[in-house]
Amino acid sequence: MSGSFYDVVVMGMEPGPLAAGALLARRGFRVLVTGQGASRDDYTCWDYRFCRRPFLLTGAGSPAISRVMEELGATRAFSNLLEDPPLRYQVILPDARVDICAEPSLTRGHMEREIPSTRGQVDDVLRGIGRLSADFEKLAGGDLVIPPESFFEQRAFSRALVQNPFMGDPRADVFERLAVDGNLRRVLEAPVLFDTASPRVAPLVASRQMGAWLFDCRPLKGGKDGLRRLLLERIGGHGGDVQDQQRVSGILVDRGKVRGVRLAGREHATGTRIVLSSLLPAELGAMVEPGEWTPRFRERVSTPVPIRRGYAVNLGIRAPAVPEAMGKTVFLRDADGSGEHLIRVEQTAREDGKVSLNASCLVETVDEHRIASGSLRDAILDRLRAVMPYLDSHLEVLHSPFDAFGPVDLTGARSGRPDAPPPFHPDDVPVWRLVPPSFRGELGMENLTHRTGIKGLLLCGDQVVSGLGAEGEFIAAWGAAEIAGRMDPSRQKVVRAMRSKADA
Repeated sequence: MSGSFYDVVVMGMEPGPLAAGALLARRGFRVLVTGQGASRDDYTCWDYRFCRRPFLLTGAGSPAISRVMEELGATRAFSNLLEDPPLRYQVILPDARVDICAEPSLTRGHMEREIPSTRGQVDDVLRGIGRLSADFEKLAGGDLVIPPESFFEQRAFSRALVQNPFMGDPRADVFERLAVDGNLRRVLEAPVLFDTASPRVAPLVASRQMGAWLFDCRPLKGGKDGLRRLLLERIGGHGGDVQDQQRVSGILVDRGKVRGVRLAGREHATGTRIVLSSLLPAELGAMVEPGEWTPRFRERVSTPVPIRRGYAVNLGIRAPAVPEAMGKTVFLRDADGSGEHLIRVEQTAREDGKVSLNASCLVETVDEHRIASGSLRDAILDRLRAVMPYLDSHLEVLHSPFDAFGPVDLTGARSGRPDAPPPFHPDDVPVWRLVPPSFRGELGMENLTHRTGIKGLLLCGDQVVSGLGAEGEFIAAWGAAEIAGRMDPSRQKVVRAMRSKADA
């Protein structure tokens, strides 16, 4: 070892590991953050600013997020990041366009006007979704490790389940319970299917995500990068060391315990006892010498975890191409609702009359050839033309960070090389990857537990609590921070004192 030592090493720039690292820094741990080659979510292409993937914070007021921000002393800074547009998002079906507004009464009016068969039903449906979603918040906002693993974690979790009214029938079909079918169901399902990356969603996940989208989705200033900056500032403010250009190339393990990490370009190893990561077990396996794998870690590494890729194409257009009634966030859905049949569109308008448009969808493994050939891109453009009839006459720039096609200038007037990401290489780890929720566990949404089988190597990304977006990552982050804190009893007094002051 070189002599340098950190209590915790955070690998990557995803919200889950960063939130866990910020909590541990606040609790007195010495934290190192390595960027792992992560790129900003936005990039420049000629005179347009594009994003790689859409980001809208669902569950912005969730107790799972609020408790983290409160402990970090970041409640006001986080609130300042939240925007509050009156129109949250739209869902466009072949025969209806429904606006989801900040005011529930306006949402109800839009639903009843666009889907006349739901008149008299929408109020009950919205109240039911709100109730089920609130029940989940009570559970996820408790001082619990989700998913539980140790005896004490399972005992605390079981007690919480008994007190939660939703859990009396956790696997009942939420739409059947609320008597929802037809176009109303398609409207409610659209963002859930996109967020969970799965057509088969556990009832609890579906009800929570519908509630989060309907009542508590907020855009953030700076998008996902803005949330990252906030968490990194908190880590740095509590003595953490942020090396966003650094990368962990190997994890040192001795007798089943983390002992250190190798940093790229460094001759000597850096000591640590805890590593936090949002990588999949197979990716972590490549960083640990096979001779140091424990039986449980070996099982984790050899067990495949289902993932789905996201694909997006960015368009630089003149403002007249955008219909006046089109919202900033739009879901285009037809009866199928998968692949390019469910597209999410995000638009960012500029003062000079230009608009950056991001159109994204989820793809199956069998669709890889469609990405390489450009047919998926063409299919997405065809769907956009159906709702934007004047798109072609106002389209200026076209680019996707997820295929090998370079940026295209449709006007022929731009000169010089665009400052865009290099062409996508299929052997690279996808920039945008989602882990669909499983039906395992009491909640039907847990995939992997925090513990990997190597003591001190903890997971805290969407591979732990899936399908709930950033809220799920904050739930996983809290659990990882609790587990890591118990590994150092000397700091438990500090944590208890902090919480006592907060309660007082």
